[in-house]
Amino acid sequence: MKKLAILSLSAFAAGAFFTGCMSSYDNSIQEEAASDIIVSSFSFTKDDSILANLDTVFFSIDLQKGRIFNADSLPYGTRIDKLVPVITFHQGASAVNLTVKKADGTDTVYNYVTNSTDSIDFSNGPVKMAVTSIYNSFTYNYSIEVNVHKLPADTLVWSKAAYSALPGGGAVTGQKTVKSGDNVLCVTTDGSKYYLNKTTDPNTGWSSSIISMPSGVDLRSFAADGDIYYILAGGVLHRSTDGGRNWASTGVRMSHIYGVYQGRVMGVSNASGSWQVMQYPPAAAVALPDGMPVEGTSQTVFFTFPMGDSPQMVMIGGRTADGALTNATWAYDGNNWANISTTPIPTPLSGMVLVPYYSFYEKKAFIYTRHSILLAMGGYDGKANSPTIYFSDDCGMTWYEASETMQLPDFMVALRNADAVVVDQTYTDADLNLSTSARSLAAQWSPIELAYRIPASATVVGSHPLGRATEAITSWECPYIYSFGGIKPDNTLQSTVWRAAINRLMFKPIQ
Repeated sequence: MKKLAILSLSAFAAGAFFTGCMSSYDNSIQEEAASDIIVSSFSFTKDDSILANLDTVFFSIDLQKGRIFNADSLPYGTRIDKLVPVITFHQGASAVNLTVKKADGTDTVYNYVTNSTDSIDFSNGPVKMAVTSIYNSFTYNYSIEVNVHKLPADTLVWSKAAYSALPGGGAVTGQKTVKSGDNVLCVTTDGSKYYLNKTTDPNTGWSSSIISMPSGVDLRSFAADGDIYYILAGGVLHRSTDGGRNWASTGVRMSHIYGVYQGRVMGVSNASGSWQVMQYPPAAAVALPDGMPVEGTSQTVFFTFPMGDSPQMVMIGGRTADGALTNATWAYDGNNWANISTTPIPTPLSGMVLVPYYSFYEKKAFIYTRHSILLAMGGYDGKANSPTIYFSDDCGMTWYEASETMQLPDFMVALRNADAVVVDQTYTDADLNLSTSARSLAAQWSPIELAYRIPASATVVGSHPLGRATEAITSWECPYIYSFGGIKPDNTLQSTVWRAAINRLMFKPIQ
C-alpha cells in the first residue's frame, strides 16, 4: 500500500509537471504571436521625384486601434499613388498582406513579404494591412492613412466665410476701424448719422449706438486709447471720454493723426507756417524730419523688443509735405522719429494697410516655425490702387513682394484707405466640419462659392507650426485678418468686411 501510494504520488507529480510545461509552451506561443504582429516602424522609400525627404516623413503607429498615419499632412499636391512602404516588425511575421482599394471600388492584394518593393496606391483612402504571426496563430489588422493637405498650407485665404456688411445703420458712406485693447471699434456714417460699433470679435457680432460728432469732422482721423476717443475736426484735435456721445476740443492743432503711443496722440500740423510733429497731451512741437509723410500714412503697428526699453511704433507710405508719395517705413521709439527703410517697397503709395501677422519657414524637413511679419496691402500710386501684398520680417526695414499664395485672389478688388485688425478665433473639434452650424456667424457671413473656398475636409488633419502638443487639445486659436471698407478703383466705398487667415493656422495642432 505504501508503495502504491508512493507511485501514485509520483505519477501525479509527473502529470502536474507535464501540464505546467504545456501551459508555459502555450503562453510563449501567445506572447510570441502578439509580438510578431507589432509594427515597430513605417516609412516610405526615398523618392525625390515625388517629394524631397519623403523617407523622413513621420508616421504615428497606434497599436491599440491598429492605425498608422501621418498626423502632419504632406504638402498640397503630393502624389501618393506610387509609394513604396518600408515596414518593420518587432519580431517578424509569416504573412503581411496589403489590400488596396482602386478608384473603381475593386481591391488589389499585395504580398509584402515576397514583394516588399512594390509601389502602393494610397490615393483612394486607407490601405488595409493584415499581419499574421510566425506560427500562423494570430492575425492583426491595421489601417494605413497617408494624409495630404487639401489646399496649400501657406495660402492666405480670404474666402472662408468670406464677407459681411460693415456694421452700422443705413447705407454706409464712410468708416474708420481701429483696435483699442481687446476691442475693435468701427465708426461708420450713412451721411447723416454716425454709429459707434464695438466688439471684441467681429465673428460674433457688434453692439451699435448712434453718437455725435463735432462740426467739420474728419472721420478717417478717428483714433482710440482705451475708452478715450480722439478725432480731428476743423484742424483741431477733439476728445471724448463717454463713448463718443460728447466731444471737447483739446486746443491742439493737427492736420493728420499718426497714432496713439503710450497715451500720447501723435500727429502733424503746419498751422504755425512750418510742418511740426505735434502731440497730446501737449508737449513741445518738434520740427518735421526730412521726408516724413504728413498725410495718407497707414495705421500704426507696435513692436516690443526683448532688449528695448519701450515699444516701437511703425507706419508705412503716405505723402510728404511737398505732395510726393513715399514708400518709406517710419518708426517712433518714444523719443525720436526715423526712416528705418533699408529696402522699401518698390512703389510709393498712400492709404496702405499695415497688418501684424505670421508666416512660416521650414526649419528642417516637414518642421515649420512660425514667426512674426508685417503685411502691407493696397494703397494708391497716384493713378491706380495697388493689388500687391508685401511683407517684412524685420519690423519694416526690409520689404519683399509676398509669394503668389499670399496675394489677393482675383475676385477681390484693389483698395486704398481700408483698415485691418487681427483677432484670434477659438476653434474646437466641432468647428472642423464647415457644413455644421458650429460656426457662430453662419447667418451673418456670406460664403464665396469659388475655387478659394476651403472644402469641409481641409481641416480634418493638419500641421502645427509650434511643435507637437503635450496635452489633449480641445480648442486652439487662429488669428484672422479682418479688412474693413476701403475705396475701390471706381472711387466708391466698399461697404463690406472681409476676413482671411493662412490655411496652416486653421489646422488643428497635432496631438
